[in-house]
Amino acid sequence: MTKKEINEIKGLYDTIEECGIARLCGCYVNGDKEKVKVFSESFLNLDEKEQHKYLEIFRKNMSGTLGKNLIDLSFVNQDSDDTSFGKGMLNALKRSELNDDVLLDKFYDSVISTYNHVGNYLILLIYQAYDVPGITDDEISMDDASEEVYSYVLCSICPMKLTKPGLGYDDKLEMIHTLKQSFGVELPDTGFIFPAFNDRSSDDNQLLYYTRKADDLQDRLLDELLAVSAPLPAKQQKEGFNTFVAEVLGDDSTIETMIAMQENFAELVKEKKEFSDSPTVVLDKDTVKEVFVKSGVEQSKLEVFDKKFDQQFDMEQYAKKNRVVVDEEESVATIEVPKLKVEQTILAENVLPIRNIEVKGKDLLLRINTKNMDMIDINNADGKKYLVIELPEDVKVNGISVS
Repeated sequence: MTKKEINEIKGLYDTIEECGIARLCGCYVNGDKEKVKVFSESFLNLDEKEQHKYLEIFRKNMSGTLGKNLIDLSFVNQDSDDTSFGKGMLNALKRSELNDDVLLDKFYDSVISTYNHVGNYLILLIYQAYDVPGITDDEISMDDASEEVYSYVLCSICPMKLTKPGLGYDDKLEMIHTLKQSFGVELPDTGFIFPAFNDRSSDDNQLLYYTRKADDLQDRLLDELLAVSAPLPAKQQKEGFNTFVAEVLGDDSTIETMIAMQENFAELVKEKKEFSDSPTVVLDKDTVKEVFVKSGVEQSKLEVFDKKFDQQFDMEQYAKKNRVVVDEEESVATIEVPKLKVEQTILAENVLPIRNIEVKGKDLLLRINTKNMDMIDINNADGKKYLVIELPEDVKVNGISVS
């Protein structure tokens, strides 16, 4: 989904009058993974203050950086009709308009068994049928010219934390006393909307996944409940890419080579965005290799490129580094390799400082906009290497303009 498509759905939660949410369902789960309370009701029957609080949660579920917090995920088995997980379950929930209590209970059980969280949390589901307005060539919305009805379910999983103890005034008792602690609902840390709203139309081959923590995608939930393929978390993409570049270049990782690669990556991203509506740019193996060649990396270094790339971005190797399970009977650590299918691609926004290049040393920190790379030059004198920077007219030192 593009940022514009995401904002169109997110905009439905700005006001109660326009949200059009038909059904709200939920399940409160305690720290022992027990269902404390299950509820299902018409959203419009709620108190107005409650409605606004829920809308705040749903807006958060559609917020964040594309490729990090908001990720398009495709189903591993597109033809599955099994209503116990994946696309089959989500389609069944949507068709039921969240009115099937048995199906809802099955969904809650699946979340509880796959969602990794210590403490209490709340599972929320909403159903809406959005009458998608037509849009003119001038991007003007035509409310009376609907093209289709986009029916979807949105799931938000919200941690619940105990409120802080303290003193407060009780109107009934007319006195100051210790306030009663209770579990408050936090903004979501995980969620999704199904089906995806691609090209302003329903696409049940994908869902849009939300995660507050870009480095924790909840592998089991993605694998066993949603049955989707996923990218490596943003943090692992960044760390893995840096390691990969350093290993391939070896002694050839000079400042000249790195600056050339920065310029070429920035130019590649710019070109791809000009010819695509997608806000994210995928860097696959061939694309990255093309930049290496263009940046003057020696052929001898490129001979290990494919092997190093596969090793660094192979999910099984990632799992072995990050997942260790202790076998209580044998008292030994064993490796648990997830079944989760991971796309062997990386996003430019996750691994590259597209807007700026940063040069950092023990006593140096230099950051320059990639649009002004021609300000940088590298000179050699007296057996030393110097980074020469052309000073612009508007130079300030400690906030004071200097000539």
